Amino acid sequence: MAHHRHGKGPSFDMAGRALLGLIGLALMGPAQAVDGVVEINQAKAQAGGVTSGDFGGFPVTLSERGSYRLTGDLNVPAGAEAITVDSDDITLDLNGFHVIGGGGALADGIGLSGRKNIEIRNGTIRGFSRSGIFSNINTQFVRVIGVRAIGNTGSGIELQGNGHLVDGCTAFGNGGAGIRANDGSLVINSVARGNTGLGLVLSASTGYRSNVLTGNNGGDGNPQVASGLQLGSNVCGGDLVCP
Repeated sequence: MAHHRHGKGPSFDMAGRALLGLIGLALMGPAQAVDGVVEINQAKAQAGGVTSGDFGGFPVTLSERGSYRLTGDLNVPAGAEAITVDSDDITLDLNGFHVIGGGGALADGIGLSGRKNIEIRNGTIRGFSRSGIFSNINTQFVRVIGVRAIGNTGSGIELQGNGHLVDGCTAFGNGGAGIRANDGSLVINSVARGNTGLGLVLSASTGYRSNVLTGNNGGDGNPQVASGLQLGSNVCGGDLVCP
């Protein structure tokens, strides 16, 4: 009786190779969740290719408009920035995770230069050798919502440029100011505590309300705010009158 081999035939091999190729392409490209949000974690940061022009390692460069979301903590080596925002119209959800700096030479946690319509929200940025979040003077319309900036060497959150919103943030134990915001911005519902510099450093045309600013600038007996327009009640040390 003839024995039939049940081996892998040509059609199986071709299908297998095609499947492996598709898997390889998926691994090479930016992984996207079902909802179209690009996901970022330590492994993807090391591999690179989160967006075009993003090389392996840090910083992760976001060069394409869209939505991004962390799916794990980012542990960043000394002297490196964690994430560089290099496009307009970006939303970055830290998704409750930590972005942790390694100290060293001057580096921000998340840096923006000359960009507009950016939102960063919902996570912790700590241990960077300059600011937790930094935007330069040419940046417009940045929203920072629900971010904790802790133990950075410079300011917790520093938004140069204009038209920004800081809402529901915490700046604690930073080496500079807790929160800095420039022309035509608004800082609300936030806490600055125990920063070496002032709790808030604002331009004359920036409004603030419903903030709690204590233990900054050497203690509650010292000013907690520089400039800005008080639009409602704030706690400044043991006083409701700021600055």
